[in-house]
Amino acid sequence: MDYDIKKILRPVLFLALLMAASTFILYAACLWEGRPAGLLRCLYMVTITMSTIGYEDMIGTQGSPLLTAVNIGLIVVYMLAVAYAVSNFTAYLIEGRLSNYFQRNKNRKRIGAMDQHYIICGVKDIGVYVARELFETRRPFVAVDDSRQAIDELRKEIPKLAALEGDPTSDDMLHQAGISRARALIAALENDKENLYLVMAAKDLNPKIKIAARYNNPATRHKLVNAGASALVSPNMIGGMRIASELVRPQTVSFLDTMLRNKQETGTRVEEAAVAAGSPMSGKTLLDLHRETGVTAIACRQPGGEEFRYNPDPHTRLALGMTVIFIANPERRMAVERRLAGACAAEPEGLRAGRKKRG
Repeated sequence: MDYDIKKILRPVLFLALLMAASTFILYAACLWEGRPAGLLRCLYMVTITMSTIGYEDMIGTQGSPLLTAVNIGLIVVYMLAVAYAVSNFTAYLIEGRLSNYFQRNKNRKRIGAMDQHYIICGVKDIGVYVARELFETRRPFVAVDDSRQAIDELRKEIPKLAALEGDPTSDDMLHQAGISRARALIAALENDKENLYLVMAAKDLNPKIKIAARYNNPATRHKLVNAGASALVSPNMIGGMRIASELVRPQTVSFLDTMLRNKQETGTRVEEAAVAAGSPMSGKTLLDLHRETGVTAIACRQPGGEEFRYNPDPHTRLALGMTVIFIANPERRMAVERRLAGACAAEPEGLRAGRKKRG
């Protein structure tokens, strides 16, 4: 059971046990005084005493020092017990723990419904940008970080963020994030050693998962590859290339920036999709794909090929395993993915649930 719930249930349970014990004590005292009263009447007396309602004396304590003393003791004990319970509950509300508890429950349900989602480990710096990109392109993801502040800051941008607070390298935390069902994991921790350990832990729990890892020290690169990372990103290298591009090809950079920041076309990106077995588009042309989805291919690559064909002929036929590169918003991207993946392909649960809510 959740620690915070235990903390609030403890005084409630104490009050319940105290009521039961007081009922039997009062019942025994009545028998001792020769004034037998039923357990129900004693419980009723205990209840009105504890609640300070002040109804009439149900068992006749007048003239009996023992019963009077027992009743006084009950009043004092209950005043202290109720004050303790109320103070705990008030502190629980003021500290926001109750809302946090319900938030965690919503998180668990949301994560439990996800399939083929992404797990972002670390959202203090570059992980924030990864989360924004996945959110804007409507891809389901879970954020994991040991900083409550980092999660809260990200939740200001993404109110329905599915996030877990804890050690991202922990097996238990990765299980909670649904690593066995995840499509990919992003190791975006600040420390290379932590990212290396995370990659090893993730591969141990799900050998088939794709992992993109951040690294700062070039010497760490080959270690991450050996550990199982399928994609590696150096913030320093990317930053340097971006600075050079600003000077060498400024209009291209401006085009890409506009694509990323255009509020009217949120989520429009350069995307890719591969032709899968059973796809209804297999054997058809890129022109047919355009007619059905409104998307125009800007490049394609044959299965097993190393080079891309840019601005391909629209009459190029789609073959099994071919990768198509195109520019699209999330709706058109998903339409292309469904057509190329095959009629039986299931849409990820997170996206399906999200579209139902928006509809």
